[in-house]
Amino acid sequence: MNTVYIYISPYDILRPRTNQVSDVRFCDGFIQNNKELHLIVPFVEREDNIKKEDVCSIYGISNKINIHYLSTNFKNDVNGKWNTLKISIKIYIEIKKIIKSLPKGTKTTIISRSIPLLYPLLIAKILLKNINAVYWAHDLKKRKSYLNAYRKCDFIISTNQSILNDLCEISGYPKNKTTTTSNPITVEQALEIVNKEDSRKITNLNNNKNPLIVYTGKLAIDYNLETEYILKAAKICADYVFLFTGGKPEAVKYWKKKCELEQIKNVIFTGYISDYRIIKHYQNSADVLLSYYTKQGHDIKYNLPNKICEYMLSGNAIVTPNYPPTAELLNENNCWFALPENENSLADTIKKAIDNSEKSKQKGLKARELVLQNTFTKQVKKVISFIEK
Repeated sequence: MNTVYIYISPYDILRPRTNQVSDVRFCDGFIQNNKELHLIVPFVEREDNIKKEDVCSIYGISNKINIHYLSTNFKNDVNGKWNTLKISIKIYIEIKKIIKSLPKGTKTTIISRSIPLLYPLLIAKILLKNINAVYWAHDLKKRKSYLNAYRKCDFIISTNQSILNDLCEISGYPKNKTTTTSNPITVEQALEIVNKEDSRKITNLNNNKNPLIVYTGKLAIDYNLETEYILKAAKICADYVFLFTGGKPEAVKYWKKKCELEQIKNVIFTGYISDYRIIKHYQNSADVLLSYYTKQGHDIKYNLPNKICEYMLSGNAIVTPNYPPTAELLNENNCWFALPENENSLADTIKKAIDNSEKSKQKGLKARELVLQNTFTKQVKKVISFIEK
């Protein structure tokens, strides 16, 4: 029996950020494996939205995805239970249209990283035939409503084994109905050769003579501990240049003011970069790449940052805490580990990475070699085989 896949994303892909990128590239993995896939996404009316026709090129994929855009008529992000309910109604009307257009007897597998968006399907599943409900877990919620929802899923896939171990233990979900995906790279990324000198010209960093320490990710006024620790390390490492990508204008203004007050003079803030293709050039320009997330806003036992595999692809030195989810990718041979939530350890580890340039180069090469084998095409092929067997 032929299986058609429908992916429900809770994110507006017309405003590229890490979660959106992960969703689109995951969907591309199904097309790479010759599967019919429909991506359903809500979108918000913003002046700085990318054009729909530019989605594939900006997200770094070569296949055209069948995307169903659902207008929310909102001007800001979708928040709150009532708005989620309104979006869910639109989503399931769209799903009904898709299923109705398929040949009779077609098996349909519906996947989402959002349990609230899967709720209607999970509640009605007993009445539906030839439909699988699959949760793609990026974290673990332990509330009773979530545990009940997990149990109703036909399969659960996850970015890392740490999530699945605890999910199965606390919910009683069978381990033989789970598998992992990592948060990998695309085939296009694996094939692309990006020269560091060219990247520094593109990012206007070619005149920088000091060691360049780069963080690409979220820059916000709240959930600010990660930024706080990195800035404290920047103050200690005054001879290095620290660069942050991302951040709305008010967040950039806030952190620039904080640097001014604390006399931290070696930091660059780029602000939000709408063209995600540019991010790789900042990563490639770095001497050291930082991922230093904390317990604030993340569960360090489950969170696998999307940028880890992109960092590994650059071949540059990586400095990060040694958390369980990244242990499946990073080890002493391919990155530098700093103690968590400790600016002195972070600063010392950055200095080690810079002072031991040959060792950093070897670590970077090993990281790149590993991640080149970790593509969405391969991971999704495993998921398809797992679901369809």
